[in-house]
Order: sequence, then C-alpha cells, then structure tokens
Amino acid sequence: MITLGIIGVVAALTLPVLINKNQEKVLETQYAKAKTVLANGYKLMMAKTENFKVEHLPFMNDCNHFTEKACMSNEHKKVFNIVADSATSLDSDLLPTDYIIQGESEKSPFKWSEVPYIFATTDGMTYGLLPDDELTSFSVVADVNGLKNPNTVKKDLYKFRYSGNGVLSDVSFELEEVNKCTIDNVDACKTQEACEALNGTPSNDGYGGCYSVVWWGYCFADYNNPDSSYCR
Repeated sequence: MITLGIIGVVAALTLPVLINKNQEKVLETQYAKAKTVLANGYKLMMAKTENFKVEHLPFMNDCNHFTEKACMSNEHKKVFNIVADSATSLDSDLLPTDYIIQGESEKSPFKWSEVPYIFATTDGMTYGLLPDDELTSFSVVADVNGLKNPNTVKKDLYKFRYSGNGVLSDVSFELEEVNKCTIDNVDACKTQEACEALNGTPSNDGYGGCYSVVWWGYCFADYNNPDSSYCR
C-alpha cells in the first residue's frame, strides 16, 4: 500500500508536466503545418494566376483592401480547404477576444474584429488577412488551434508576412508590441492609477493619456489650457 501510495504521488506530480509537454509538441506541429499551408496555398495561387509577384495577386488589387468579402472568398477557396469564412458564417465574435503575451501583464493588441477577411480550414485552424502599409505585401494572422486554449502569442497565435516573389516570414513579434504607459508615451495611460504613477493627472477627453506629467523637473501643462498646470 505504501509503494502504491508513493507511485500515485509521483504520477500526480509528473502527469501535468507530461501533459504540458505533449500540448507544446502538438502546438509546434500545428504551427509548422499552418506555415506550410500558407506558403503552399499562396504559391499555388501565384501559379494559377500566372503571377510571380505578391503585389500582382488578384485579391491584392481587386478586393478593395480585402474588404469585399465575396471577392476574397472566391480567390481563397481556389487554393485553401475552407469550411467557413467572412463571406459565409464565420464572424469575429465567434473567435477569442484576447490573447496573452508570455511574460507580460498586458494582452496583445490584436483583435479579430479589426481583420477584414477571416477563413477557417478543415483542420480547425483560423486565418485572418491584413493589408500592409506597403502595397507589395500582406499579413496573415493564424490561430493554429481555433477556439481552444491557451490563446497565447507564439503558442497558438502567430503572424506571417507574404512578400516578394512568394516569401513567407514569421513576424509574430508584432503581436507583442503593446502600447505601454510610460513617461515617453503618456497617451497609452488609461487609468488614474497609471497617470498618478507618472506623477500626472488623467485626461478627461475619453481617449486616455495624462496631462501635466513631471519629468526631470519639467512640468508639461494641459495642452488644451496652456495657462493651467496640474503638476503636484
């Protein structure tokens, strides 16, 4: 009985570790698959349309910055195994609202509601297309296990950029670029506590930020009222 008790304790201690490691392996495999699916899918699209530059793909020019859902759907269904997309039954409200950034208290600024075209494939993965500022590339955000946890950047959420003559790059670090409340970026401060931590006063315009931040002995007054100062 003692021996069985010891075995039970050891199993209880090691089983969660084994489960976590197995989950990580599964997510790593799904990440690799998602990257392959995207790379091969868009290469096939380029071949079918006889285009050798990403900027010349039909949806880059014909779908009004990815907002014409029927147009986007038509082009992507030619090369991806899509079960649902923005043109049919897939809505951003059905997807995770927040994603964790490893080692940070703030969550990723990424929101599915800001993605113009979303599609889900038969393997349970979800992809979202975003137009880049440069007209020679576009970005794809991929949740490699759909609605399942852990909903964490670089675990099950990744971002890729497709550019040039068909190069797919991992730019997931962009999903971790949080607009933090600092002395150099007071517009990112959203609470009174955050402003007070910088020795400032919260603005009341509804957009966040702080007025009158004291920094190295200097006082920056309310820019809407230059004659006043809220520094303490």
